[in-house]
Amino acid sequence: MIDCNRRRISCAELPVGGFIKQSLNDYAGRVSAVVFTRGCNFRCVYCHNPDLVLPERLSRIPPLGLEDIEAWLSANRKLLDAVVITGGEPTIHASLPMWIRRIRTLGMEVKLDTNGTNPAMLERLIRDGLVDYIAMDLKTVPDREKYSSVCGCRISGELIDDIQRSLSILQRSGISCEVRSTLIGSHHTADDVIAMADKAGRPVCLQQCDTSRTLRNISEKGSEKKEIGKIAALAERNGVKVCLR
Repeated sequence: MIDCNRRRISCAELPVGGFIKQSLNDYAGRVSAVVFTRGCNFRCVYCHNPDLVLPERLSRIPPLGLEDIEAWLSANRKLLDAVVITGGEPTIHASLPMWIRRIRTLGMEVKLDTNGTNPAMLERLIRDGLVDYIAMDLKTVPDREKYSSVCGCRISGELIDDIQRSLSILQRSGISCEVRSTLIGSHHTADDVIAMADKAGRPVCLQQCDTSRTLRNISEKGSEKKEIGKIAALAERNGVKVCLR
């Protein structure tokens, strides 16, 4: 099992492994381009971007040139509202703020997808006005054993503290944000969802797991929408609000 706690990477340029020129699904109400960074400090069992996570697969994918991406964004900025930065895990890269500053000069909004393990980076991005929206993936209840099971790596108490600190940062950030969780039957229960919403201090957006392509082979289907609906109903009967995706 790998160590998820060693997570900071210094690169002169943000390493990019994928680029979608136009999306209507990744930032609600916005037409956005999507940039996928390379590398992640987690190995989530249901990860649907294993080519951006596993070192042996990363070596087969040459990084995309940021200059070409920036040139395309600049030429088409009238057709776009925003840029979504996802991964992998973008916040492990020290060069992230620098690149977002360059995107900001194009006059587009920025949405960040993150696992919340780098609260210092989140604080910096929010403080400097570099992000308009943050979506944080809460994998399960912030607990070492539960997180290790879902994330496929050793989780320290310090990392759990970082995740909880990130949740607190979002609560007081003053910017638009969401906390979301992908459910899979073998790893999540209604009690887990209730506990996650309590920790998040806001409704948790529940997502169905797509098991068609995952980092690990998952024989079971992800929690179906009907089952997720049952979990949501049980949570709401316990006074906890959730939303369905």
